[in-house]
Amino acid sequence: MFDFKLSENLELDNFCRQYDCKPFHVFLTALQALLHRYTSQKEIVIGTRTAPNSSDPEPVRYLASIENSSTFEGLLGLTQVFETQNPEPVEILLEALEPGEPGLTPLYEVLLNVWDESIQFPNGLDSSEQPFKLTFEIKRTNENYLGRIGCNSEFFDAELLSRLAEHFVNIIESAINNPGQLFSDLTLLSQDEYHKIVKTWNDTKVDTPGDGFIHHWIQSMAKENPESPAVELESQTLSYSELDKRSNQLANFLQTVNVGPDSCVGIFMSRSFESVIGILAILKAGGAYVPLDPAYPVERLQSIWDETNSPILITQSNLKDKIDTGEVKSLCLDEEWEKIESFSQEPPVVEISPENLAYVIFTSGSTGKPKGILLTHGGLNNLTHTSNRFFKVHKKSRVLQFSSFGFDVAVWEIFMALGAGATLCLGTGKSLFSLLALPRTLREEKITMALLPPSLLNVISSEGLDYLETVIAVGERCTNENVKRWAPGRNFFNGYGPAEGTVTVSAYLTNAEESPRPLGPPIGRPLENIEIYILDQAMNPVPVGVPGEMCLGGVCIARGYLNQKQRTQEKFVKHPFRPEGYIYRTGDRARFLPDGNMEFLGRVDHQVKIRGYRVEPGEIEAVLNGCFDIQACTVVVKKKPEGQPYLVAYLVLTNEESPDMKNILQVLNQKLPSYMIPGAFVVLEKMPLTPNGKVDRFALPEPKPMDFQMVSEKGSPDWLKKFLKS
Repeated sequence: MFDFKLSENLELDNFCRQYDCKPFHVFLTALQALLHRYTSQKEIVIGTRTAPNSSDPEPVRYLASIENSSTFEGLLGLTQVFETQNPEPVEILLEALEPGEPGLTPLYEVLLNVWDESIQFPNGLDSSEQPFKLTFEIKRTNENYLGRIGCNSEFFDAELLSRLAEHFVNIIESAINNPGQLFSDLTLLSQDEYHKIVKTWNDTKVDTPGDGFIHHWIQSMAKENPESPAVELESQTLSYSELDKRSNQLANFLQTVNVGPDSCVGIFMSRSFESVIGILAILKAGGAYVPLDPAYPVERLQSIWDETNSPILITQSNLKDKIDTGEVKSLCLDEEWEKIESFSQEPPVVEISPENLAYVIFTSGSTGKPKGILLTHGGLNNLTHTSNRFFKVHKKSRVLQFSSFGFDVAVWEIFMALGAGATLCLGTGKSLFSLLALPRTLREEKITMALLPPSLLNVISSEGLDYLETVIAVGERCTNENVKRWAPGRNFFNGYGPAEGTVTVSAYLTNAEESPRPLGPPIGRPLENIEIYILDQAMNPVPVGVPGEMCLGGVCIARGYLNQKQRTQEKFVKHPFRPEGYIYRTGDRARFLPDGNMEFLGRVDHQVKIRGYRVEPGEIEAVLNGCFDIQACTVVVKKKPEGQPYLVAYLVLTNEESPDMKNILQVLNQKLPSYMIPGAFVVLEKMPLTPNGKVDRFALPEPKPMDFQMVSEKGSPDWLKKFLKS
């Protein structure tokens, strides 16, 4: 229970005379506005009783339908009209302000009563037994109004009720001062709360060392510690001195083939010293490297290559024929290094700025094609220095390069190690992709830092890893089980970040002794020189505890998408709190906790992550729709009992015969990487639709055992099978 008071200067009576309404109508409309701002729901239902402790079995309930163009005075008028039409009881569905499990939405019933001076507040407003989850009681006393919020104590705590009361009063005062405002413009936060959320929690600006370019910083590492191991692979070592000299030679060569600022340069190589040399050389030449992962299907590789307009392809002899480069030259470093050795070992001279491109990473695209994200030198430099300070990477650190070449976490692993003067340990398939081999590699290679997906951390052993100082969970939702298993005896971080934010933007140091939260550990606060805002649909900051969309600002955000101007304009929008600059709309839902840490809630859209890889179901659907047998399809993510996510394709066929799964899987494997191949195929007579004609994802049936048997061993994307069978 929480008591509050409306301002004595509130001109409520004058307002009611002006609009010919009752105080009840003002409070009701304000409460509808409050719930809309908290939940983004368009349909808000609030009940009211005619007298305290009334024997009426059901209160009268008011339904508000709120649109983007709704104003306070407009909805106030509708509330008065609606009251005269004997509204019937209806149920209210509001998103949980404190959800117990992701994806579950408890029922909330909200009651508003407004009493005159002669009636006492009823008792028993706080109880887990009461039918209403939230009750607002308002009583007039002389010229003032007192309020009391009661609740079902199972769902709300005193701090949340205090914020709720403050925001309710703020909206009433804002509406009375300017009733023509849109709902989205009504003042919700106090000045102090606004300043804390928008300013204080984003006060992250610090100076980074060096001149703003990480490849220059790595050169300084080579001068300080020339013989220190920069990269290790299968007991072989590449020193910082060799890395610097060889990358300088290759960079000087690349300038002769017109590699310069903002040139996108494809690099198509397996894990090797040469792949790291190639990446560093492209940056030194002024270009931006585009990793082409040898594990990708040829068609996907070709699509990425065709987008880049690269002046040269850096590759190796056993891969060069997999991509048709046309008239563009391929440089095989394993065969043609003698040519490169004739070039200067001094770094080339090139004029670039922090806004120039450093790399382009391709991720799954909703249009059916991979999309290239344009990342800058400023973002890469900040990622490296911020990470090294926050995670305490040092010259004796041994960082595992676990992620595949085309995944943005590989960027983080490579430059975090080299930027600290540490050793980057390149694992091979045999040493990494096995339940037994990976822990053995961590142990035998004396790895001190590893970035691993939570679903993998669930199934490998954490025993005997005495050298492992730091583990960062990346790419997926971190679980309480992850913390319980990996936090004791080491630093275990929950990291968060989209590729458009230069890999990572926040992290949280977990503690195995902390009480577990229903959604797992928080994702922390913004790292240095990074801004994170949680906004509603109208781009207003939401209060603590209220879900909203995460939006990023600062040096970390990308320049946009390669050759996708419209998509760039949709996702990179004008900064709402500064006259200059942009923010990136992540499409991720989160909320602030009272201490400023954030809690990840899921996706705004249907994008998912499988083993840390971003997957747009629309891209898979586009490929499936190209198959001869398929009339319609929908791809969704499901979870196994153990918590591992997998993809399910729901198909409507052009005829009643069984689908030609051999043909479908062949097409999928030609066009998509293995992690994007659905793990089950469910055939439907027709696709369930919502009233507005969209696919009703909640009506899709659960896969049956036979739906999994349709998938061949080759076609299965379940990466855990690789581990279990190795």
